[in-house]
Amino acid sequence: MKKIFILSGASGNLGSFAAKYFIEKNKFERYYFISRNNVYYDHGDLIVADDLTKEVNVEKAFGKIDRSEENYYCLLNTIGGYWGGSEIADTSLSDWQRIIDINLTSSFLISKYFIQLCKTGLGGSLCMLSALSGVYPEVNKGAYSISKNGINYLTKILALENRDKNISVNAIAPYIIDSQENREWVKDKSLLFPKENICKLAQEIFDDPGIISGNIFELRFSNK
Repeated sequence: MKKIFILSGASGNLGSFAAKYFIEKNKFERYYFISRNNVYYDHGDLIVADDLTKEVNVEKAFGKIDRSEENYYCLLNTIGGYWGGSEIADTSLSDWQRIIDINLTSSFLISKYFIQLCKTGLGGSLCMLSALSGVYPEVNKGAYSISKNGINYLTKILALENRDKNISVNAIAPYIIDSQENREWVKDKSLLFPKENICKLAQEIFDDPGIISGNIFELRFSNK
């Protein structure tokens, strides 16, 4: 069995950290980094793909990944975005559609083509990024919370559909991820969740082929 690592959103804040983290751990035979921007990592193959809310772009990106009956695929999807500050009654259709597309539509498309990829090999493990707001609704975050809740249900449905195909699907739901952008507005820094902890959990999920599928792993704040 050859373990293949795939990272979508490799040029984002969490994605760029995750790329370096997984390369350093060196637990996979081959690495693919899907990114909207040209980025350089000293190991692996870069797949530049524009707007992954468009199916043609996702299909082309996954078409560049090696297919073999011996491959077992592991994908960490870090693509997503945050938008908040308005109640549902004050949310424009354009803002609603934008955050639904960035978080949920992209996750649907990536999941669709990842599952198809896994069926060409020995199976695989998909780990998506949700958020605690998708589990526990918050005011003024309606569109964001609903998009993340959609990822939770997508995770559970995919787990049910693929439970007999050696394909597991799980999601990680952190609170506020520790980033430079978030540090500018979060006063209590203990609320920030380290990117390293998210990557560690994803690696544990990928390391255990027998892990129960369909989990939404809730990660609350950490002061470490």
